[in-house]
Amino acid sequence: MSHTIVQKYVACTDTLNHAREKPKEQRDKHFENQVLRNRDELLYIDLCQAMNAGDIGRVEASFLPWIYMFKAMGKHKYATQILRFLTNLRYNYPGELRCVTYEVY
Repeated sequence: MSHTIVQKYVACTDTLNHAREKPKEQRDKHFENQVLRNRDELLYIDLCQAMNAGDIGRVEASFLPWIYMFKAMGKHKYATQILRFLTNLRYNYPGELRCVTYEVY
């Protein structure tokens, strides 16, 4: 039952593409926008819960969709800073600093 609810009310590529393929007269733009909003709110809730739990791995994994959303909204500085942090964390920081980052959070 929960999978059915998520498939119907949370945006995923297949569901959204199917809804957008309908003729203009049959499309429900309010529903499409609400489905997108539900998806974005769930991403936000997931990020908040990961930060509150101190799960840096989950926080790191949830950054990628936020980078795309910030770019799409024209918030390039936010996207750049998140991307810079991820790049530094994975490739530039020394191993000890990387470990401290994961242990502190």
